[in-house]
Amino acid sequence: MRIGVIILQDKKILLMHRFKKGREFFSLPGGGVEENESVEETATREAKEETSLDIILGEKFFEYYNDFDKRKNIVFLTKEFLGEVKLGGPEVDRISKENKYMLEWHDLSELKKLNIVPEILKDKLVEKYGV
Repeated sequence: MRIGVIILQDKKILLMHRFKKGREFFSLPGGGVEENESVEETATREAKEETSLDIILGEKFFEYYNDFDKRKNIVFLTKEFLGEVKLGGPEVDRISKENKYMLEWHDLSELKKLNIVPEILKDKLVEKYGV
């Protein structure tokens, strides 16, 4: 199972800008559930690891099955957090010429133009927040 976190502030969303194996796309901060960890604990831990933010977890946004990675995904929402955005966690060690991670704030009005993966996530974000 994978957990994603939508982090919103001032009509902007924090996205992970990825460059991987010649592809460019955007995804949410998040990751896999570890042993003996609740999905809420995973969301909070992954947000901290990847963004350096201490979040106050909000409601569950939606669930979906991702055919690409064959996992159930749960997406949470947060609008409250403390700290400064800075990439952290294992992603820092994985950065190479072919594999890049960058945290970026994007206006919600840009959602339709961004290559957000998976497509179902983009559709849900545009449906809820797209202008």
